[in-house]
Amino acid sequence: MMNKIAYLFGAGASRNALPIVNEIEGRLREFIDVLKEDNLQLSDQLVFDDLEVKGLKSKQHYQNQLINDLEWLLKESSRHASVDTFARKLTIKNEFEKLKKLKICLSIFFVYEQTINAPDERYDSFFAAIHNELSELPKNIQILSWNYDYQFELSYLEYSNSKDLTTMQTILNVNHKFGNNHTRDKFGIYKLNGSIGLYSRGGWKQYQYVNTLNDPIDIVFVNQIVRKYTAALTIRDLHSNFSFSWENEASNDSIVDLAIEATKDVIALVVIGYSFPFFNREIDRKIIGAMTNLKRVYFQAPDADILIERFQAIKDNTKQIDLVPKKDLEQFVLPNEL
Repeated sequence: MMNKIAYLFGAGASRNALPIVNEIEGRLREFIDVLKEDNLQLSDQLVFDDLEVKGLKSKQHYQNQLINDLEWLLKESSRHASVDTFARKLTIKNEFEKLKKLKICLSIFFVYEQTINAPDERYDSFFAAIHNELSELPKNIQILSWNYDYQFELSYLEYSNSKDLTTMQTILNVNHKFGNNHTRDKFGIYKLNGSIGLYSRGGWKQYQYVNTLNDPIDIVFVNQIVRKYTAALTIRDLHSNFSFSWENEASNDSIVDLAIEATKDVIALVVIGYSFPFFNREIDRKIIGAMTNLKRVYFQAPDADILIERFQAIKDNTKQIDLVPKKDLEQFVLPNEL
């Protein structure tokens, strides 16, 4: 019987493709400037008439509104320690319309970033390494991720005949709060903070801001993201797939329960670029606490020793577990247990 392994991914795992906290402000400003370029202006005469919403204003109106909302996010994020801190404050204050706006703007920003930047090459190497002799993804590996980006999906495009993001999520068995492909005894990815995208009908219908991230930044790209932005604002039953750890789920099959079911019997855990932030601690305790057969944990990060200390604060009986720091960041760790 194959050893069962779990990976726990944090923002550092996408470091070579996406901005980290202290880089978001500058990159967000760059994105706003791109949307203001003369050759990327949508029509001030045409509307998104395919959205079936009465009284829509012009495409250019909503493009300008998106720019204003991004400038709002830029201003507010610069006033807080992180975007997560700002989102937490909005939740505490019950300012849910602003929270929705934050999620939509942040999602569109990361769509842009993943369009102009190639995915982190370590994901490609990871997939190349773990495919078995039948060119299948191994059933004994489960991925837990606090990232809502498309790095897994983008990297796996090269291994598939499809270029569609939704198809990639099905192939990779991607699960999140508002949509899941959960299948037992199969390679799976569990996005604990949700995923970029939109949903309706309780998660039954899923939508991407763009169909593929291989296209250039042109008027077609701008039309796609502004159209989805407009839909998210004007269609009542359309919501962000991106959800913070402290937000409750309406689904009976919660992503935390699915993640626990998928990883409770792992013998090794590989933590990559994840700092165990306080906001996530309750869920981390539930999922990792359920790993009753855990024998070894690898911590891959420049500050791996600090992460070990934080891990010990959320997991009981760590004296019985081998805690291994890994400071080489060139490739994702492939544990000896594989």
